[in-house]
Amino acid sequence: MKHRIISIVALLCLTLLSFAARAEQFEAVYSLEGTNSSEATAAFEDLFSDPALNGSKVTLYAADFGVGVGSHKVVVDYSSYDNRAQRDNMRRESHGWARYLLAMQDAEFLDANMASVVADYGQPRHTAGYLIAYMLEVRDPAAYVAAMAELNKAAGNPGVLRIVAMRSGSRAVTHAVLIGGDNFSAVQKYMDKLFASDAFGVFAEKVSDIRSVVRIESYRRLGAWGY
Repeated sequence: MKHRIISIVALLCLTLLSFAARAEQFEAVYSLEGTNSSEATAAFEDLFSDPALNGSKVTLYAADFGVGVGSHKVVVDYSSYDNRAQRDNMRRESHGWARYLLAMQDAEFLDANMASVVADYGQPRHTAGYLIAYMLEVRDPAAYVAAMAELNKAAGNPGVLRIVAMRSGSRAVTHAVLIGGDNFSAVQKYMDKLFASDAFGVFAEKVSDIRSVVRIESYRRLGAWGY
């Protein structure tokens, strides 16, 4: 009995440590307009040729469906708050960043937001060639995350299934669910199958009173650097 109690305590400690480690894992999301995909990709290729960017992690996306403003999204992954300060200082002082700004001078910066990673049920977000983002207002985050975990266990995912909590911007959107796979076809076929499943019916009933879908956006990955 004593051994069982110690094991449970150890498990709880590991769980708390896991949440503490995840608490500082976050994404910085930037929206751009006024550049084409080939120019933006080339600019990031040149930027990441600079050794000062070693250790930085960036994914570039082109908007597909449901995106009202911004032709491209840039998502930067950070492992901690201190990691952001270190990496951003190195980037700003680099020759690669000066070349990037020159190459992207016609691009209009629209906004920047911060999203804290809550849960990953599949592969890392940057691995998906195509990504759907469900922008949500969630009124009971713990219950919603639990329901998502059950849905993933019952129905799986097309490769990527991530929940993030928005830490900036309009409070109309509190969370986002990111669903991604190899390409447009793979993700849409998964969504067709998911919506027709009993598991999704159970999930929808559980979360109907605690979340509202604000909008749905989708993106094509153009490139990922530093992973």
